[in-house]
Amino acid sequence: MKQLTLCICILLSMIGLASSPALAEPVYEAAREGDTEQVPSAADHEAPLKAYLIVAEGDINSRLAGRVRRGLEKAAAAAAQVVIVEIDTFGGRLEAAVEIRDALLNVDLRTIAFINKRAISAGALIALAADDIVMTPGATIGAATPVRFTSEGPKPVGEKTISYFRKEMKATAESQKHPTALAEAMVDPDVVIPGVIEKGKLLTLTTQEALALKLAATQSDDLEQLLQTYGLELITKDRSAQRWDVGSWLKQFRTWQVWLILGLVLAAAEIFVSGFFLLWFSVGALLASLLAWLRAPPAVQIATFLVSSFLLLVFSRTVLRSVLFRSQANIATNIEALKGRNGMVIKTIEGSLKPGSVKLGGEVWSAVCADNVEISEGSKIEVLEIVGNKVKVKPL
Repeated sequence: MKQLTLCICILLSMIGLASSPALAEPVYEAAREGDTEQVPSAADHEAPLKAYLIVAEGDINSRLAGRVRRGLEKAAAAAAQVVIVEIDTFGGRLEAAVEIRDALLNVDLRTIAFINKRAISAGALIALAADDIVMTPGATIGAATPVRFTSEGPKPVGEKTISYFRKEMKATAESQKHPTALAEAMVDPDVVIPGVIEKGKLLTLTTQEALALKLAATQSDDLEQLLQTYGLELITKDRSAQRWDVGSWLKQFRTWQVWLILGLVLAAAEIFVSGFFLLWFSVGALLASLLAWLRAPPAVQIATFLVSSFLLLVFSRTVLRSVLFRSQANIATNIEALKGRNGMVIKTIEGSLKPGSVKLGGEVWSAVCADNVEISEGSKIEVLEIVGNKVKVKPL
């Protein structure tokens, strides 16, 4: 009887072992390996930990990298204990993402990547650089293969770049104890993970998939729930200012487009400024836009803008003005043109003290006689000079 009971126990144990996730789903083993850390709750701390929020939203570029770097410095200066990087991006420049990744790995603070709603391409590298990854419902992470932009649209980069970025993703995942196989599969379509991704496809994970594969630590509906889950108190005061500024808006454009916008704005402003002043700076900006499109160095673009604008301004004030207004230099004004003209008296002029009226080319003028004689109505006269608002005439 004891032997029968022992056999039944052994059989049940084998059935339970065979049905355990470690054997039934071997693909998850790599994802779960070394994952013994539990998500902290508010009860784990007597007082809330200070958290600093950095918003990584939109295109990943050098300006965003600078903002993240300065945010980490401010967090340390404010004695924060946790840094939350809120991510919502389709990617951007690889070098900027690597700069952000290095800054997150080197900071002596606990970091949380809060994916709200996507961390695609270079955004995935930033997320992997954090200690914990938290995702909102319906969020995505992955599809991180590098591409280059051409006139015909995005094109895949060479094997050399893919190999580099694959190892960059793997090294980042290793340093933060995230599943390395998942990180590599996001970059290289040749990576195969049975049951997760087949050859020829890039890995992109939803929130639930990332949770199941132990890439994401937890799910939070919003930032407030994340703070409550981790027992944090947000100390960031400029969250709204981080989300948008003029510089970030301009960064969505290429350099030549920024110069073009500046040129058009200056040309439009010329309407409200007299003297053709801003027009020449507009031309300089358009020349700089052309050089930027031809990939000239930024220093050359700026120098061209300044030098061309200045030279055109000087040219317009000297040579161009003398050419355009040369024919008008000897043209008399309306008043000066009256001298020597003939007209007719329409009201008798009684000498130089009592003026009459004369008609000159359709205009009526008050007139006095230069010879101090009377000039009767209907007589013809010649204008000698203009004195104030009167003309001095003589009879013909």
